[in-house]
Order: sequence, then C-alpha cells, then structure tokens
Amino acid sequence: MGPQIQRLLDQLTDTPAFVVGKYLDILAWNGLAAALLADVDKLPPRERNYVRMMFTDPRMKNLYEDWESMARTSVAILRMQALDNPHDPRLSALVGELSLANPQFRQWWGARHVTRPEFRTKTIRHPELGDLTVNWDSFQTTGDPDQQLVLWTAEPGSAAHGKIRILASWILSRTHPTAAERNY
Repeated sequence: MGPQIQRLLDQLTDTPAFVVGKYLDILAWNGLAAALLADVDKLPPRERNYVRMMFTDPRMKNLYEDWESMARTSVAILRMQALDNPHDPRLSALVGELSLANPQFRQWWGARHVTRPEFRTKTIRHPELGDLTVNWDSFQTTGDPDQQLVLWTAEPGSAAHGKIRILASWILSRTHPTAAERNY
C-alpha cells in the first residue's frame, strides 16, 4: 500500500475510513475509524484482522447493533476472498484459529456462503456517543485489487453525522495541543 492511501485516509477528517487486504487484514486507517471500531494502533499487527476481531474481541459484540449479521457477512466476505487461493497457508491458519476459538465461526465457515463487500447500513454503538447509524461502502484500490477502501458515512444533518463531528473534534483536540499543553 502506497503512502498516498494513508494520506487520503488522514485527509478524511469527517469520514471514518480504513483499508483492508485480501483476508480482511486492516492495513491502514484514520483516527475516526480507530475511534469507532477499535484502537488499531494498540493491536499487534497479527491481530489487525477484521474477522479475527469480530470473533475474538468481546468489544465487537457490543459495537454492532446486529453483531450476528455483521459477523456472518465478514465470514462470507472472507470465504469469497479465499476462492482464488483456498490453500493459502495464511488463510488456513486464520480459519483454523477462528474455528477453534469460536463455534459460530466454525458453523458459518462450514456453510460455505460467499458475498462481496457491498453498500450497507449498520448501527454502531459507541460507548460515549451512543448509537450511530452509518452507511458503509467499499472501493477497490487501483494499486492493488486485493485492497478495499472502506468508508463509513452518515447522512448530513443526521444525529449520526453530528456525533461523528463531535468525535472528530475530540480527535483533533488530542492531536493539536492547547496553548496550556504547549507550555505557553
């Protein structure tokens, strides 16, 4: 992934956005995505996988209003991504790990459903701001067809849009110290 993608993510100051790779590894993200999804910076690189997070991080069950639908969809997207190389050792290790860790993953993987990432609406439960209903869409990057740019947007003027703007202001205040913090 080139530096221009991270620059794009950083410039999306009012849109939570992240990039996932072929097996839904989270490759890059902006501050809003980290504030809504998980503090990805604090996760070891091996754990920065959306499907792994869905099934091993208990916070994810609280994050989505309809966790089961999101989890099933993530398994179906992973299975779709795996069609090109079903014997990839990295994929096999991930599927094996999650199959042992979670019976629902094992059941849904065995069902063999596939889907592509597509436009959807979901409700995210933020611990401080409450529920935010966002639309999400993904776009294939031109530099690597296995990478998808994922954007979460809210209708301008909606309650969710206002909450995202509040969250963005919190992030901005943390990255730009006040005069007192700069010791003026």
